[in-house]
Amino acid sequence: MTSNEYSFEQDYNEAMDTINSCLIRLGKRLEDLEKHVQEIPTPDKTYYKPKGYEDYLDMRQNYDELYKRITKLEEMAHPKPTGATQKRNEDRLNRLEESINNQ
Repeated sequence: MTSNEYSFEQDYNEAMDTINSCLIRLGKRLEDLEKHVQEIPTPDKTYYKPKGYEDYLDMRQNYDELYKRITKLEEMAHPKPTGATQKRNEDRLNRLEESINNQ
């Protein structure tokens, strides 16, 4: 057979070698990716030591602490009305509810 003649068997073997090579490289990349993903710390293994604390806190504990502080700040910035202000606000809400319900 001359070099200009088509050989199905040779063409098939080259295709299989190319596919095999691609699969080997993909397998190696997948293996590297799996190793990398396993090394990524999970939230329960992510620690931070807030200022003023002796111990490190995990992510859930840090979120709890942040929300506790935010709630405290909101209460300080927007205290619940008392006395005449509270009565006036309740009266306004009652009138608004009545007007909506009577439509």
